[in-house]
Order: sequence, then structure tokens, then C-alpha cells
Amino acid sequence: MEQTSILVAPPGDGTRQQHAYAPIRIMRGVSAVLDMDPTNAGPWDIWNAITHARMHAVNASHRQPPIFIGQSCLRLMGIRGWAQNPPITIFRASRRSTSVLPSCTVASTTIPATSVSCSPFPPLSAERFTVDGLTTEHPYDALVRCALHEEPLEAFVLGCMALNSWTSFSMFHQDEHRQHAEEIRTKLLMRLNQVGHVKGYRRARSILKAIDPGCANPAEAALLWIVRSICPFTITTQVHISVRGHHYYVDILIEELRIIIEFDGIAKLGENRGEFERAKREWVLRDQNLRDAGWQVIRVSWPDYDDWEELRIRLIRALGPVKPAPEFRSLWKLPS
Repeated sequence: MEQTSILVAPPGDGTRQQHAYAPIRIMRGVSAVLDMDPTNAGPWDIWNAITHARMHAVNASHRQPPIFIGQSCLRLMGIRGWAQNPPITIFRASRRSTSVLPSCTVASTTIPATSVSCSPFPPLSAERFTVDGLTTEHPYDALVRCALHEEPLEAFVLGCMALNSWTSFSMFHQDEHRQHAEEIRTKLLMRLNQVGHVKGYRRARSILKAIDPGCANPAEAALLWIVRSICPFTITTQVHISVRGHHYYVDILIEELRIIIEFDGIAKLGENRGEFERAKREWVLRDQNLRDAGWQVIRVSWPDYDDWEELRIRLIRALGPVKPAPEFRSLWKLPS
């Protein structure tokens, strides 16, 4: 088979410049030259670039270009879910099958194998987008598809990241951006209703009603997903609190319980020892000020996501004897 070589720019990068980097085999008959220096790129940048390259390779391998749907559509638009190595999802009107894309190594980073899944469900509407030369379904259709067919964690995270992106959310202009998010939510629910009461409808509706634009990253969205699934009270994100002349924005707030829940990510620690020590001192002062003001502060970090059940039980114990809101009871399902 003749080898096809494609040049792939990093996701979100509209420019392409020729570089002498070695091509990387993406699938049988197709290799890719990444328009980035892999020796200077971070691991997650490489993972994203390979996901992008895989979609271009799948497109090049079809005589009739497929439609990229669901999570693949959203990834092309820069919206990242929980999974770092998602399957490539497409729709074709003809033959449907699932194939495997091999693992590949870029510099010192190895990206595991994944699959190409051809969905039997056509796009909800005839609206099409073109992203970097690839055809996709409408992004609202893609998110509704994810709410119906992806695991709840993945769909919820994608939904939060989509609202954050589509509203250009800023904690300093929340009223405007949250109003925009509600307008988008209404359109998403209308599209879901067009599908009808198919399998997964109830959970999909719960997901679309619960997603929030105030999550800055997938880790915060995953935390909100758990809290939504167990708490009946009003939950707000990116809330401004002023204490002793200090101004704080907290990730998740449950005012009725006087509880603040925050995710501690690596980015918040700083990039060197000096920044790390300064961040620790600021956190200690922040927590003390918030506790002195009557708030209970619960912190969650990456290792807590190694055991979803344990994290959920911990949060249930912190919230006390409460039951989830009826409309959000179907949110929870242990991630696979």
C-alpha cells in the first residue's frame, strides 16, 4: 500500500510551517508530520497532537470523507473531556465498523492504541461545520450525542468544558456569560427533545441541565459532577468571597451548608520551589480566613480521583444526611 503523509498542526493552531521532523506512523498507509517540535513539547500537547493527527489520518483513509461526530467533533474544536486518549468517532451512511489505531511514540511519550468507531446514529440535523479541513456535525448535536451515549463522567466534563468555551467564561463577567450559557442550554435541550425519549434520554437531560460554564478544567468539572450527584442544595461555581480585605474565588460553594469544595491542581502550585512555597503559604492563609468566616473547606486533589467511590463517600460524609435532587439522581455511574 502506498504511504500517505499528512502535515498536522497542533490543535487550535491555524498556521502550518514545514519542519524536518520525522513522520510518525498513525495507521496503515498513513503517517503524519507534526507541526511542532516534539523534544520541546509537553506530554499533553503531544497527546492532543496525536489525537488530531489520528482524525486527519482517518479522514485521508476514506474515499468519501466521513463526518466527525460526538467527542471527536468537540476535540477538533478544542473542547477536551476527561479521557486523554479517546476513540475517534465518525458517521458514514454506508458500511459501519470499528477498527483499531496502533500506539505510537513521539520523543519519549507513548500514546496507547485507540479505536475508530463508526456510529449507527446519524447527526441530529443537516448542519455541518468544517474544522481544519475536516467535516463535523453541529457542536450542539455533538454534545447531545455525548450526553446520550458517553459515560456520565465523560459527557458531563465535555458539557462543562463546552459551555466554558462557547461562552468565553470569565469569573469577572459572570452574569453575562451565565446568561449566554442558559441560552445555549435551552438550545441543547430542544435538540435532545427532537431525539425523543430514546434509551439514555433521562440521564442525558440530567447532564445537560447540570453542566456549568464555571469549571476551568476537566478536574473541576469532574468534582462538580460528583457533588451534583449527591447534593440537593443550590451549588454555585467561581463564587467571590471577601474576607478580611482578601478577595477569593472558590471553585464550588454550597451556601446552605456553609461548605466550600476546591480542586487543588498542579498548575496552582507554581512552576518552581519558590512559587510552590509561596502558594502553600497563601493556601494556609486562605483556608484560615475562610474557616474563621464560618466556612468548611474541603480540598480534593488528583490522587483522590484514583478511587471514585471513596471520594464520593468522603463528600457524602462531609455534606451530612442529605439526598440528591431527584432530577440529578441519574448523574452518578461509576466510571469504567
